[in-house]
Amino acid sequence: MENSQIVFFIFSALILVTAGLVAFRPRPVESAMWLILNFFLTAGLYVLLGSHFVAVIQVLVYAGAIMVLFVFVILLLNLDPRELGTDSSVSWGSLILFVAFLSFILLSLHVTTPELLEKMPPIKAGSTFGTVEALSKTLLTDYIFGFEMAGVILLLAIMGVGLLAYRKINNPRIVNGSERP
Repeated sequence: MENSQIVFFIFSALILVTAGLVAFRPRPVESAMWLILNFFLTAGLYVLLGSHFVAVIQVLVYAGAIMVLFVFVILLLNLDPRELGTDSSVSWGSLILFVAFLSFILLSLHVTTPELLEKMPPIKAGSTFGTVEALSKTLLTDYIFGFEMAGVILLLAIMGVGLLAYRKINNPRIVNGSERP
């Protein structure tokens, strides 16, 4: 087995472990930190596949921007520890059932589709596959409608967050729960 295959399997196993920790940790901030590690490991897999641009975008967009937003929302909610349910945890039976179900799915995929494990043909030396130029040319020629719609949806989401965060004060004399003269 080659070194890149060993690293691939290590990264894949760590991605599965961190995904489980995201789902089963009782505190939201702790889950968010495990999710950031999961994003970095996924970027590592993209590097192994030779798609460096997607790896950088994975780190910048997901581990950077979106996770900052998640942590900000978690901290903004300022939840009481009793609301988080820290007293209860996932039982061992459900964890074993989850791992058994996941193993069954992976084994059945391996048995039914062995061609997924075959090696892909190598990329030719002069190929532009995975480069920034090839990706941007494809996005702006073949998928321009979807690309523009994603921008519009993101703009609407930003406007929606702004509207939800905007609080109008009904009585300007009441500030922080106390009445001003």
